[in-house]
Amino acid sequence: MAGAVVRERSSELYLRRLLAANDATQALQIATDHVAREIGCPVSWAGLVEGDYLVMGAHHGVESTEMAAAWRLKVGEGIGGRVALERRPQMSRDYRHDSRRVPLMKRLIDNEGILATLIVPILVADVTLGVLYAAHRQPYPWTDAEQVALEQIAHDLGVRLRQLDVDGRRQRLADEAEGRAEQAVRRLTTSARLANSFAQQTDPGVLLDVLARELGARVELREADGTLVRAGGESWPEGSPVSSPERTHFELPDCDGLTLDIVRPDRVDERDQSFEELSVALYRLQLLRASERERTTQRLRGDLFDDLLDGRISDPDSFRTRMVMIGVSPKPGARVLVAGLRHHPRDLAYSDSFERLLRSVIRGVVSVRRGDRLAAILPGGAPDDASLRAQLDDVRARAEGRWIVGLGRSCADLMDYSTSYDEARAACELALRGDVPGTVVTAHELGILGMASLPAAHLRTTVRDVLGRLLELDTERGTDLVPTLRAYLSHDRHLPDTAAALHVHYNTVRNRIARIEAVLDVDMRDVDDRFRLETAVRMQALSAALGHAG
Repeated sequence: MAGAVVRERSSELYLRRLLAANDATQALQIATDHVAREIGCPVSWAGLVEGDYLVMGAHHGVESTEMAAAWRLKVGEGIGGRVALERRPQMSRDYRHDSRRVPLMKRLIDNEGILATLIVPILVADVTLGVLYAAHRQPYPWTDAEQVALEQIAHDLGVRLRQLDVDGRRQRLADEAEGRAEQAVRRLTTSARLANSFAQQTDPGVLLDVLARELGARVELREADGTLVRAGGESWPEGSPVSSPERTHFELPDCDGLTLDIVRPDRVDERDQSFEELSVALYRLQLLRASERERTTQRLRGDLFDDLLDGRISDPDSFRTRMVMIGVSPKPGARVLVAGLRHHPRDLAYSDSFERLLRSVIRGVVSVRRGDRLAAILPGGAPDDASLRAQLDDVRARAEGRWIVGLGRSCADLMDYSTSYDEARAACELALRGDVPGTVVTAHELGILGMASLPAAHLRTTVRDVLGRLLELDTERGTDLVPTLRAYLSHDRHLPDTAAALHVHYNTVRNRIARIEAVLDVDMRDVDDRFRLETAVRMQALSAALGHAG
């Protein structure tokens, strides 16, 4: 009874808000938000009929910008297209086994993680205005009650859309589009050279230089926070006759927050402003084209991140521009994380769970799989170590599997990323081997800061020079001198604690230490001897964890 009262009040509130909507866009958004509340689903969206296609009208819970921008379904095709054509509800309980899907929508839906949908038409009399979706990110058994509720929401929405004169709005939009098309035709002669120049290039930096040359101005490409990515054209130094140049700011939609500033020595007339707008629009289209190509190539093959984490950066400025183009901003203070599973190392479902949670808890994380490990770049401006550790512990606790996380140093520039990665990987591998305690460990805590990025040959040589004779004895005679030395040093030379850790008698440890001192000709009381031994022991464990031969 109480649940029915709550639903009735929710429906009343929905109707009041719907009636208060000033335009179709607002009404669609109110409806999709209400679907999520009423049906109890995480995702909802509405598609409006425009000509022969359904286009995105509003959405709730959609995480992918590509889904929101590119969703476009032909009437009669796919599940939603059939709903619009046949004007009756349809559902899919598990998209993975549904043959009605179309390729483009399949990719968008899969990227969004949606596995089940319930779709009803938005009708006024016999006219289909659009379709309304409810969706889950897991297989879901839709009920008749849920279908009835969604149909009622769609019915109320259709009535309100008709009241708002959707058809008149479409006509006005068509008239405006026709007017813009006529203006574009008049500008075509002037813009042909620019368009032709753009068609010959895909490099964003070169495109910026072409734009600056054609406009006869300085053009600045910036990130959302104002950071300059690259500039084309000449600037005016302080003390020049141009004391305060005119600056025109342009947003670049769907370009990861990038903006464009055109800087001129004086104000331009209306005609030049129109040409600027068209030029920026052409630049944005080419930028999207280059960006999408870069995203697809780099994310499929991982070459960019491989180069970054392996330190293969020949031109830092060009490399940084490429990173920004795929939505990664290498800010100072970023850190590299490497995570691995104690069990199920090749189970992608476990990696998906950890990766998804990591991105939801720490915004701006970029991750890539490297073999059986997950490498991630934590953005600059991250919280202090204690807060970051708490966030990572939260991700570990909620993710499937027993995860171990290694953290590298904070990065000041691009060349630091490979060192941070080496340190994070070493810390992760040592923890996975059980050589060190803990589930979130740093290279600094392990005392291997700076060692992880040393060449394998250097590590092997140092270990052999210092511990070579002990390693030979352990191999040839089955002694445990190196493990004893490691335990002895880690317990601050305390014999009882060392004996307890090794599960041997106190005198056994004392005899082994005496033999180690004799074989290596060292004195455990000497600070310099202990430093060399501790360094070699850490290098030996690090080399073994990283899989170096020898």
